[in-house]
Amino acid sequence: MQPSPYQSIDPQVLLKAVGGDLDAFRSMTETYLRIAPPMLARLQQAAAAGDGAAVTRESHALKGTTALVGAARLTQQLAQIESLARSAALELLPALLSALEPEFRHVMQEVAASIADIQDGAPQHEQERRR
Repeated sequence: MQPSPYQSIDPQVLLKAVGGDLDAFRSMTETYLRIAPPMLARLQQAAAAGDGAAVTRESHALKGTTALVGAARLTQQLAQIESLARSAALELLPALLSALEPEFRHVMQEVAASIADIQDGAPQHEQERRR
């Protein structure tokens, strides 16, 4: 059994969510790549402004989007940010956002790779394992 090339996402989460529809998978991953960076930027701006309500809203929205692409660690980090914003512990946000940025970059890279990797309803590494 070959280890997964993915460390930050599980493409099967989205593939299952779209019922194995490869066109839908590609569309959703391309949408994620387009909308996630501006969502993160809005979250960072809200945190810099000390706007707890906006941090809560933006972290919640990005959390839902990252969960769909199977980014469990990033989803968990965003849930923590959302929770802190709800409790008005905004002084902790800069450190959490700094810790989130490398994981966000990894997720973006892996989501981009998954578009090319998914063929015939399974990642290429899954197909090679079946041979």
